[in-house]
Amino acid sequence: MRNVTTLLRRELNAYFASVLGYIVIMFFLIVMGFVFCSVIGELLRSGPTQITMMQGFFYWFWLPSMFVVPAITMRLLAEEKRSGSIEMLMTSPVTEFEVVFAKWLGAVTLYALMWALTGLYVLILQHFSKGTAMLDFGPVAAGYVGVLLIGQFLVALGVLCSALTKNQVTAFLTAFALIFLFIVGVMFGSYFLRGTPAVKLFDLLSTFEQMGDFGRGMVDLRPLVLYASSTVLVLFLTTRVLESRKWR
Repeated sequence: MRNVTTLLRRELNAYFASVLGYIVIMFFLIVMGFVFCSVIGELLRSGPTQITMMQGFFYWFWLPSMFVVPAITMRLLAEEKRSGSIEMLMTSPVTEFEVVFAKWLGAVTLYALMWALTGLYVLILQHFSKGTAMLDFGPVAAGYVGVLLIGQFLVALGVLCSALTKNQVTAFLTAFALIFLFIVGVMFGSYFLRGTPAVKLFDLLSTFEQMGDFGRGMVDLRPLVLYASSTVLVLFLTTRVLESRKWR
C-alpha cells in the first residue's frame, strides 16, 4: 500500500505540475456551468414539473465525461511508454498492478475533485431559491454517487486505452470511442429494441436509466455490483497488457 501511496502522489503532482490538469478542470466547470444555467432556464420556462433541477443537471453528466475522461487518462501509460520512463518505473520495487491501480486512482481523484467543485452550484441554487425550493439532499447525494460510480469505470476504460498505445492522441480517440459506444450506443440499442426481450439488458446497462434512478435518490445494488466488477476486470486486463511488455 505504501507503493500505491507514493505512486498516487506522483500522479497527482503530474496533473498539477503542468497546465493540463487546470485546463481540464476549467473546461469541465464551464460545460457543467452552462448545463446548470440551461436546466434552470428550461425549468423556469416549462413551469412545475416532476423533474427536479438536480435531476436535470445529473442527466447531462455524460457530455463532459466523454471528453474529460480521455483527456485525463490518455497520458497515464502512453506517455510513460513513449518516453521510456515505464522501464525505469518497472525496475523499481513495484508491481504492474500497483502502477495501474495508482494511475487509475489518481485519475479518479481528479475526476471526483471536478465533480466536488460542482457542489458550489447546489449552494448557489439553495441560496437564490430563498426557501421557495428547498433541496432534498438525499437525491443530490445519490446523484453524486451515481456520477462517481459510472465515472470510475470510464476512467478504467481510459487507462486501458492508454496502456494499448504509445501515442496519446490514439489513446484519447480510442477512449472517446469506447465511452461513446458504452453511453450513446447502449441508449440507441435500448431505443431500437424497445418491445423485445433484449431491451431489459440494454436498460440495465443504460447510464441514462441508472442516473435517472440515482437522481431520484434510488441507490440500486445492481449498478454498484456491475461497475465494481467491471472496473476490476478492466484493471486486470490493463495489468496483463502492461505485463505483456516483458515478453516482447
